[in-house]
Amino acid sequence: MRLEHPYCVIDRGLSTALCQRIVETGESAETMPGSVIRDPENNTRDSHVAWLSYGADTAWLFDAVGQIVADANARYWNWTLSGPESMQYTHYGPDQYYSWHADHRKKPYPADDSRWPGLTRKLTAVVSLSQHQNYIGGDFMLETLELPPDQPDRRLKSLP
Repeated sequence: MRLEHPYCVIDRGLSTALCQRIVETGESAETMPGSVIRDPENNTRDSHVAWLSYGADTAWLFDAVGQIVADANARYWNWTLSGPESMQYTHYGPDQYYSWHADHRKKPYPADDSRWPGLTRKLTAVVSLSQHQNYIGGDFMLETLELPPDQPDRRLKSLP
């Protein structure tokens, strides 16, 4: 599917105080090593993640990010959204990384998936909580479908 607006960037969509609260929540949550399902050798990712599910203690977070997503969806796509997945809070230590990867599924979630049976992720929201001058890398890249598939090096676009 080719969209007129395949993405949107919202600069400073959340207040500094809210971002600090997200960091405090993420850093206090139980973490596990980050992994990628189709990477048994774990060469794509070296990080720690905490999964933040919707609940009484995180409603403020889902409300804040959810409002931004709803506003962007209304402005650019007008898709019917069922609800958010759990949020992933990722922490990178020195020399940790997450290599280029696709953040989507090629098919809907399987019918036996108790969370999202038959549904498809339509939107991904990324909140950068670090100052860009405090790390190297971390480029957010999108694949542009305007170019033919035989030009893979030209199909990737870095966002500021």
